[in-house]
Amino acid sequence: IIEAVYYLLSRTGEATKLKLLKLVFLADKYHLIRYGRTVTGDDYYAMEHGPVGSTVKDVLEFNRFTLADNEYAYASRLFDKIDDVTLKAKHDVLSSEPEMLSESDIEALDFIIDKFGEMTASDLRNYTHKYPEWEQYRELFENNQTKRERLKTEELLSTLPDDPLGVTPEHIEESREILTGHHE
Repeated sequence: IIEAVYYLLSRTGEATKLKLLKLVFLADKYHLIRYGRTVTGDDYYAMEHGPVGSTVKDVLEFNRFTLADNEYAYASRLFDKIDDVTLKAKHDVLSSEPEMLSESDIEALDFIIDKFGEMTASDLRNYTHKYPEWEQYRELFENNQTKRERLKTEELLSTLPDDPLGVTPEHIEESREILTGHHE
């Protein structure tokens, strides 16, 4: 997760926590749809501003309570908080490509940067609200009936009409089988 955030920041410059949360979500979604697993392995929740990876959120907030000392130190070595909501990469910290990211992880992150990197945090928020995994809880958030709802990883296999993340229904079923280990 820390290397994925660093990778995004090193290619987009500074970004807000909200923008990074959405970019990581979209990269996880892209990778899950294509390869049957997410980049981060994070647990997702529908929250007021869209789907949020819980550990990604903790990393972006440098949360000392939930991050292990080595995780906190690694994140602190790779990126800085500019202010309460904005982060930037410390350039030339990693001598080569991140060690924890596979080629397909980097493919997913590059795809998301290419397709969504220029969007504002607000535009990304609105875009991710269109996905059914968040939309199913819209009314609860609008009526202040919940703060967060747990999303099953399988729910992230959804796409939208004309979605750059889209693949054939057959491909999504193959990814679902990889994820769940069940052949239907």
